Amino acid sequence: MPKYCREKFENTTTGQEVWVSWQQDKHVHDATLITTIAQWLGTNQGGTWQVRVNTYQSNQSSPGLNDLSYPT
Repeated sequence: MPKYCREKFENTTTGQEVWVSWQQDKHVHDATLITTIAQWLGTNQGGTWQVRVNTYQSNQSSPGLNDLSYPT
């Protein structure tokens, strides 16, 4: 069974918060990934997004119920 990571992002204009999850073995959690996810959110959800500090979770057995799934 794959493991998942998740992290919370915030729209800097509206304050909307979303959890984004991804398959742990497909992406390395680093600044490049965070920037890429923020840009992906901007393209798909609109606005400018930033990561919320101290929200990273790894080794999850499944994505969160309402998480947006970052593509592999």
